[in-house]
Amino acid sequence: MGSRALIEKALPALKKRFIGVVCSRLPFEGPEHDLALYRTRQLFDYTVVGGKYARATLSLDATRALQPHLQPESREMSAIAVASSTMEMIQSYYLIADDIMDKSEMRRGKPCWYKQPGIGFSAINDAFLLDSVVEDILRAELPGHVNIDRVCEAYRRAKQKTLVGQMLDTSSCGQVESFTWDRYELIVENKTSHYSVFHPIEQALLISDVLAFHGDVKRVAYQIGFLFQSQDDILDVYGDPETTGKIGTDIEDGKCTWLTVRALQKIQSAQNRDLFEKFKKNYGKPEKEAGDIVKQMFRDLRLLDEFRVFESKFAEQISTSIENLPEEVGLLRPILNDFVGKMRARKY
Repeated sequence: MGSRALIEKALPALKKRFIGVVCSRLPFEGPEHDLALYRTRQLFDYTVVGGKYARATLSLDATRALQPHLQPESREMSAIAVASSTMEMIQSYYLIADDIMDKSEMRRGKPCWYKQPGIGFSAINDAFLLDSVVEDILRAELPGHVNIDRVCEAYRRAKQKTLVGQMLDTSSCGQVESFTWDRYELIVENKTSHYSVFHPIEQALLISDVLAFHGDVKRVAYQIGFLFQSQDDILDVYGDPETTGKIGTDIEDGKCTWLTVRALQKIQSAQNRDLFEKFKKNYGKPEKEAGDIVKQMFRDLRLLDEFRVFESKFAEQISTSIENLPEEVGLLRPILNDFVGKMRARKY
């Protein structure tokens, strides 16, 4: 059975754990318990279920590669699958908050959670609720594991880095003078690469009691994360909402992205002050006309063609980095190569 199928199979158990932890804080009988039961079911089914499960699948794939003796139907595998599936609760926690901050309308092809009737900004508390039970679930599924404290610490560290990255991301909006590769790389490392790529693998390493060479794996994971985020930046502008499941807002929000950093780099290299002022005047504005001007500038600069060349060359660099991993973590090579291969198949 494939890891994605095991994750889907684990979701009901994850849901049961989530609801159980939340409802355990209230008297067993009474309207408050019923209210919590209804809300948590609704929250889980709408925000956790239905994604691509990429992070959970990556974590479980990595664990199975490091522990090839694990049997798909074993109790140990079931527990690890639930522990891996917490990555999807973490993802939902971030996405709920991110959609509110970005004023997004759609997520996974349906209205964002905060846009649902009767939800609104109470979705912020729902995001916190998802986050608050992750460690409880990890400890319940991995009782007595030699590295359980490290597993929980890894989650806290990943969360902190992601929040720092989110702060950099939102604070940079509209500040076009700050759009440099150094700024972009820091945003991506903290906001995306650590929690989306390294943390799932780090959890697998810890569950498998592999405590060495995390730094080597992290360097490769950060490269993969950079490619992943740069692709997301392209999809935000050029992607089909029917495929991506959301309507891009990076231009309106004034985000620091691969496209904007490269555009400004080319404009500044040409020493074209008028073009820079035109970009600055229109980028990060809510009007459709301003967004259309920015998109035309991207076309004139041939950024999409440039990105395709970058993507191909950078993917080759990543492949080399994967092959150069120490033999002690060499079992991860096919998992990482497969993950990058799936990324290369993204359409824009």
